[in-house]
Amino acid sequence: MRKRSTVLLALLLVGIFMFGCATFKQNTYKTLYSAGTTYNVAMKSVADLKAQGKITDAQLAEIMTIANAYYVAYQASVDAFETYQKTDLAADKDKLAVALADVAGKLSKVIDYVNRLRSKLGMKPLPVGGDV
Repeated sequence: MRKRSTVLLALLLVGIFMFGCATFKQNTYKTLYSAGTTYNVAMKSVADLKAQGKITDAQLAEIMTIANAYYVAYQASVDAFETYQKTDLAADKDKLAVALADVAGKLSKVIDYVNRLRSKLGMKPLPVGGDV
């Protein structure tokens, strides 16, 4: 079920990006916004769990490594988006699409790890996609 939710989130982000009725640039903005919001919810959950003493320093270090990979991918997507907005070149649009797919994959890893932690603690999984 967790894996399914993670895959659905990734598909939702790519779907918003690729097939919405708005323009490509509007969809990109919405995708980045949704990814950022979802990431913030996940990391707030991690901070709350740490403050409550429910996760170890090792678990925190592991999620921070995964979160850092997401953050780097997210920033690369923002840079690619800014470049595409300036150039409107097909090659830059393609680079942006690849960067956004990377963000979706990395975000899925963040959510999956946080949900595994929450599951071990008997907690409900994080809301994903439209539930955020």
